[in-house]
Amino acid sequence: MKKWLALFLLPFVLLFSSPVNAADDITDHYFEEDMRKLIDLGYLKGSIKDGQTFYEPDRAVTRAEFAAFLVRVLEAQNLEVINPKSFSDVKEGAWYYNVVQQAAEMNIVNGTPDGKFLPNATISREAMASMMNGAFEYKGIKLPEADLTFKDASKIQSWALLSVKRMVSADIIAGYGDNTFRPQDEATKGTTSAFLVRMMGELKSPPPPPPVPNFYLATVTADATTKVKEYETYEEAKAAATQSNHVVLKDNKVVYMKSGVVSPAQVHPLASTLYTSSAFSANHFSLVAGTETEFIDAGETWVKVKYNNTTGYFKMNQATLHPTVTVKGYSYYKADNGKLTHYTYNVNTNTYGPYEYGSSVGLPNGNYKSTDGHTFKSVTDGKVYDQYQYFNVMPLYTKTSYTAEQLNDFVKKNKPSTVGSTPLETLGEDFKKAEAKYHVNAMYLLAHAIHETGWGSSELARDKKNLFGLKAYDGNAYENGAEFPTYEASIEELVNQFLLKPNEGYFMDSWKSHGEVLGNKELGMNVRYASDPYWGQKIAGYMYRMDNFFGKKERNQFKIAATLTDGVRVRGEATALKSNELYKVTKTGTPVLVLNEVSTLTGEGTWYDIAPKNLNGASYPKTFVYSHGGSYGTNMKLFPLAK
Repeated sequence: MKKWLALFLLPFVLLFSSPVNAADDITDHYFEEDMRKLIDLGYLKGSIKDGQTFYEPDRAVTRAEFAAFLVRVLEAQNLEVINPKSFSDVKEGAWYYNVVQQAAEMNIVNGTPDGKFLPNATISREAMASMMNGAFEYKGIKLPEADLTFKDASKIQSWALLSVKRMVSADIIAGYGDNTFRPQDEATKGTTSAFLVRMMGELKSPPPPPPVPNFYLATVTADATTKVKEYETYEEAKAAATQSNHVVLKDNKVVYMKSGVVSPAQVHPLASTLYTSSAFSANHFSLVAGTETEFIDAGETWVKVKYNNTTGYFKMNQATLHPTVTVKGYSYYKADNGKLTHYTYNVNTNTYGPYEYGSSVGLPNGNYKSTDGHTFKSVTDGKVYDQYQYFNVMPLYTKTSYTAEQLNDFVKKNKPSTVGSTPLETLGEDFKKAEAKYHVNAMYLLAHAIHETGWGSSELARDKKNLFGLKAYDGNAYENGAEFPTYEASIEELVNQFLLKPNEGYFMDSWKSHGEVLGNKELGMNVRYASDPYWGQKIAGYMYRMDNFFGKKERNQFKIAATLTDGVRVRGEATALKSNELYKVTKTGTPVLVLNEVSTLTGEGTWYDIAPKNLNGASYPKTFVYSHGGSYGTNMKLFPLAK
């Protein structure tokens, strides 16, 4: 009876007795307490084999595993990744894909110079220090720095030195009994657990934040930026930057350098304004993100740059500074058997975007640098050539001889194979009607529409019948873009409200006007119309292709000259001895189309018979400007045109 009773009571004793941890592979381990804390929090997970859980306290930790630990400790498992990194060895579907991307989003991890993350490589003690320091900085915590007295302190790599100083100062990572740090040694799961528990304690009671924003003097190479010393003010850090490889950092962003390229930042709205002074009042124009400008100087809130012949200022928070040693490419032109292609370089993304610009006749085959689209310096031998592309500087108030049917045919036979049926195949008549009515070149109108709409395939063109990107401002183009009832209405809007509107239009005397040509940021519509500095050259390239397709009947048909002074008088006869002034060409550098050269009988030098600017109802039968050779000095300069 007693034996039966004992057997009956045994299950109840087991059921209600106090629980105890079953023996596992961390029982009595040196780091058992730290590992149990992480297990209880769900940060440390084991693997189950034959019904038993193994935590492997003495196994080395991989880079991916440590990234996962930090994401859990920071409770960032639900962090949204806005800018995923393209590590070549971190593929979607891998267990570590999300945690690595989340750690990268928090700027805790970085890849190798060749674009890898090495997720399965074991992590070293110094790399752990670097990643933990990144985690603290993500939380806005800058730990104090310790003076390192380890015998092997010189073996700590420069990119990890600051992080090691901070982790040692906070007693998160300690050295060994022989006064070594062993920076390249692997860290086991046991020691990692101890580091993380100490880190969590520091996160709960961080040191007070510094009283003012801090700046870092750093050294930069092609592959790495290494912090050297911290300063409380921008001026102190800038003054300490005395070597060519020195930069100043704030929040890991370069805010001063000795030389390099500055570009508008690759952030919304993907364009930055170039101001005339650091007061940020008046401005020159805007430039699209990634555009290369030359660094001159910088202050805490501004960056002074040079773009072509224009010196100006970006706001610091709208610019990205690229030290010379980090710049991997540059924009260039390629002359290839008569064809000139421009390879534009985005310095922010390290990518190229080519387009056909025009004729390279006159340029030996090869690559050329040019900041203005007409002065070309050979990359090979340094020789300089000067030649303008006809359609880039041709006044757009001149008419084309090409018909509506020819314009339609060009689209049908030259659109990319990826573009299906497009409205631009049938709008030749509308472009020619606008040309006849307003004296705005129909070939230009079509080329402008091709560029803005991707040959008519854009949603803005199809959904809103907007052919020219009207009101489609940088950063939110589709939502902001104007909508029209017909494509003809879109053409009318461009001509009447953007080109010919009195006191405001790009072809009128207004703050927007820099010549009635496509141009670039040096002259023409492009100065104010588009932040892409090559917008005008790209459209001119389409006009060049059209003219080639139609038999090369219009390019270089006439000469083109530019004014050398403001307020050049346009007259009804080739003489200044009569009151025959019709209008003025107000700005220096404005191109005019030269129909003929005229030598006067009155000894007034050489005059040009030019295409009249018959806009907004004007109907001048003949127009002339004085050029040179008389007592009035020199007013005009002929452009050397590409053959």
